[in-house]
Amino acid sequence: MGLPYPNAKDPVLIEKLAYAAHKRKTSNTSEFYDTLCMKAVNQSIGRSIRHAADYATIVLVDKRYKRPAIVSKLPGWISKQLVIAKSFGEGFSNIASFFRAKKPNQIELEKQRFMRAQEKLSGGS
Repeated sequence: MGLPYPNAKDPVLIEKLAYAAHKRKTSNTSEFYDTLCMKAVNQSIGRSIRHAADYATIVLVDKRYKRPAIVSKLPGWISKQLVIAKSFGEGFSNIASFFRAKKPNQIELEKQRFMRAQEKLSGGS
């Protein structure tokens, strides 16, 4: 829920922002602050997808995720598939449709996993 911005009163963060402002010779550090926030978002997203055959629905609940400055900091493969629902019902329906579409493939993946497990139990490689 929301955007995981770091604590603006953290002394370490204050020093990092001051250093970034000095290095760029500007007092506008909001882009740096947004980047720190989106780094945390992207790490969380990455933990939900572990390999090419894996899939997940990631629900970003905050209207600020519609802002182009925020969307631009998402990985391309996520921003291309970003769906902005106008209501809870629409979002829930989108999620249900997503998993319905994945179900046939999931059944096949489960069969393959079962067969590999059987082979290991029977001594095959």
